[in-house]
Amino acid sequence: MEWKEQAKQRFSKSADADKWSDIYTSDTPNVEAVSFRKRREFTVNYVLKNISEGAAILDLGCGAGPVLTQLQTHNYDLFGIDYSLDMLQHARRELGTKVKELPLIRAECEKVPMADESFECVVCLGVISYAESIDKTMHELYRLLKPGGKAIVSYRNKYNSILLDPIQLVKYVTTLPFNFFKPENKEIGRSISRNEILACIKNQPFSIVEEEQIGFGNIRLNGKILSGGKLAIKSNEILHKCLRFLRLNFLYRTIADVHIFVLSKPG
Repeated sequence: MEWKEQAKQRFSKSADADKWSDIYTSDTPNVEAVSFRKRREFTVNYVLKNISEGAAILDLGCGAGPVLTQLQTHNYDLFGIDYSLDMLQHARRELGTKVKELPLIRAECEKVPMADESFECVVCLGVISYAESIDKTMHELYRLLKPGGKAIVSYRNKYNSILLDPIQLVKYVTTLPFNFFKPENKEIGRSISRNEILACIKNQPFSIVEEEQIGFGNIRLNGKILSGGKLAIKSNEILHKCLRFLRLNFLYRTIADVHIFVLSKPG
């Protein structure tokens, strides 16, 4: 199955469309949902503090509209794009009557049907993990932004599930010499290393304005999830407080699950 069809299937009603809609609206104790709601909170707060009223904002990969629903009560010119028609249907439902004032368009993240320099801000949360080419997606972000515009980009850390799982860590270390020259299996929805993202950022003349990390994910042993509920949420909170108190920012960045970059296009 080609990449686009995989993406379409992944976010269809027969697969995970309802999950990605419910993750922002349900109160079920779920460590992944907590991290993703914090990701939305960071994004919305950054926009409100740093993007002027009346600005044009694109949510590229808007999904069920968790960011758009938070921003729609403010004075922004909002647009949403997603490749999944089922996710756009969820977004229309969540936006309610406001959807008439907010264009929602089906399109690819690597080929956006918008003119150059159309937006003061582009939000792109988790999308690059589902893009066939991160480089092409980053190029589109750069193309779409006005000079001085900001892109908010998030992804999930490749090493989170390795470094916080003792058995997986041992396996990774012991097989590292054998896997060093093997090409990486770039599956759709994959987690990504920070170095890969930094390399893609450097291919466009972006500057990094801010970087944020959120959460540490499920409690795992040998790849098996032991807890993704209340115990995992509490463990995440304790680890967060300890690493911040000890100012171990490098370690926090290395093992955290959700990573966010705020990028700026030169003015």
